[in-house]
Amino acid sequence: MNAGTIEILDHALDILKVLLQGEEVSKNKNVLLYDKYRYNAAVEEMLIHIADKLELRIYAGSDRLFVCPEAGSRLFGWTNEELRDRISYVTTNSELFTCYFIIMTLVTMFYREAYPDTPVAYVKINELIESVARRLENLGRLPELEKVSEENQFDFTEICKVWQRLPDAREGVSGGKNDKVAFVENVCRFLYNEKLIALDMTQRIIYPTERLKVIIWNYYEDRDNRRDLLSFVRGLEVNADATHQ
Repeated sequence: MNAGTIEILDHALDILKVLLQGEEVSKNKNVLLYDKYRYNAAVEEMLIHIADKLELRIYAGSDRLFVCPEAGSRLFGWTNEELRDRISYVTTNSELFTCYFIIMTLVTMFYREAYPDTPVAYVKINELIESVARRLENLGRLPELEKVSEENQFDFTEICKVWQRLPDAREGVSGGKNDKVAFVENVCRFLYNEKLIALDMTQRIIYPTERLKVIIWNYYEDRDNRRDLLSFVRGLEVNADATHQ
């Protein structure tokens, strides 16, 4: 390996190391590393190649780099058990899958259409709860729910049961997972800790972070993703709106 290639490799590894340590690489922080990526196509290509081999994705947007594990990554992704430990009060896979559904619902509320250039500025927590409830109500009406679950490889039947067992918010009951509001708030706190959303609990508003925006942008750049599970969840809202008219 010649000296030029080693230098490019070193730059790419330096960038990846900083990103994996949770630090920012942008025009404002670790600027030298960011410029090596931005102005040297060979470094960019090497970084993407190394990340791909490690089941990672490098996303660039808003003058900043982001790293995320590929779906199903065994090296950097989380197991169901690890995710249950990270989301407060979630103890079963059925509850975890309900968290996934809530997250997918939130993403589709930020992006009303299956395109990354149609974001809304914020979503109210109460609107998220209401949207989840409408979608699951509409989902529960499907005559072949088990078949739909098999086709999407997602156990919607269990999710509906988890949600139905949760009572609506009750006076004097808060925290934990005692009701639908508390359950959704726990999911929001997890997303906040992962720097995917900003939370204003006083006004009860959820804002997407630049990290989330860039991930979603790159996700929808792949046109094959526009007809996946996320699109199915978005369709539930459309169907639910039609049902209530």
